[in-house]
Amino acid sequence: MAFGAQAASAEDLYIVCQDDAALLHFDTERAEVSGRVGLSPKPAMIAASLENQLLFVSHPESGRISRLEMSRLDAPKSLEIGGTPFGLAVSADGRFLYVGDWKRNVVRKLDAETGKPLAEASVGREPAGLALDSREEHLYVANRESRSVTVVELASMRAVKTIEVGEGPFALGFDSANNRLFVASVRSGEVTAIDGATQVVTAKIAVGGAPYGVAIDSEGGRVLVTNQHANRVSIIDPSHLRLIGSIGVGRYPEAVATWRGKAYVANWFSGDISVVDLATGDRLATVRLGEGPRSMILSGAREAR
Repeated sequence: MAFGAQAASAEDLYIVCQDDAALLHFDTERAEVSGRVGLSPKPAMIAASLENQLLFVSHPESGRISRLEMSRLDAPKSLEIGGTPFGLAVSADGRFLYVGDWKRNVVRKLDAETGKPLAEASVGREPAGLALDSREEHLYVANRESRSVTVVELASMRAVKTIEVGEGPFALGFDSANNRLFVASVRSGEVTAIDGATQVVTAKIAVGGAPYGVAIDSEGGRVLVTNQHANRVSIIDPSHLRLIGSIGVGRYPEAVATWRGKAYVANWFSGDISVVDLATGDRLATVRLGEGPRSMILSGAREAR
């Protein structure tokens, strides 16, 4: 399946299959894979800018970023930046790309067109998930081996605060409606809520089962967290900061996204995507993707999942 020219909309779902070295386009209306392009070697995380119709995919093993126009996904551009790029975030206007370097323990600010380095900030060990706040004043960085989140002030590109969280923080989701950051800590089985105004921990919510991916369901007022070991997705009430339920999905779920009352969950071990009705908890479809689906994003979202 090849990608044709198209104008991307918010419901376009893009999925990175790491072991297949591929980027997939998933049609949410038809619940089917509608396009595929090879992205070798070993793509990892993804970020998007809807305003500029751009996608960015990291390649930790080769020190580069794939930059793709949503209307021409079969013609990716390679940004050779060096290091071990992993977690990504992109400014809403598509001008700046923020990249966590897994081995150097820094976050780099790049020109998103050319990959030219503009600035960098020191963070904790093995920076994983990145998330921008709603005003793009701060960048939050999950430091997997430092049990912390670093807050980077974007105006100066310097770390201004370190917040202790659970063991093995990996994925982040910023909830603009409640001005809160949610941090999934894989090893301690909990989600930490951080107030965006004070940058203070306000709650730790036990979810168990190796929480790995985070998605903010702004329409339904929920936070979704994948549980790798439990083959489930936990549902958190972001206003009252409590666990309110869970839904069964495929084997070893990693990435999650939501759109129009449905959850889309990429399952690493089963190589498929679960489509779930969030109102009923029913699994509407299970669609084969390929080997190692790891990250995904709706084209209207900014941060990697």
